[in-house]
Amino acid sequence: MKFITKYGFFILPIIITLVGFFILKFSVDLGVGAASDYLDSIGGMDTAEFHSLQSKYILSNMLTGGILLSFGLIFLFFSFYRLSNNNK
Repeated sequence: MKFITKYGFFILPIIITLVGFFILKFSVDLGVGAASDYLDSIGGMDTAEFHSLQSKYILSNMLTGGILLSFGLIFLFFSFYRLSNNNK
């Protein structure tokens, strides 16, 4: 129980960092899939519009993944700092 109370604040930043990393890593696949799903739902569109929509979906996934990865790393480093100051 003492282990969980001492190192429990590492869990959330690690999860946020991993989610952000995987969203960033698979942002192209997720963006293409989301654009294809949207294309199927409306029935069709021009090729130029589809490529524009596809790039916007990819960009939004990259932005979301980058923000989550950044916040996760910031909080993870803050957790390391907090742990190092508590041991002194």
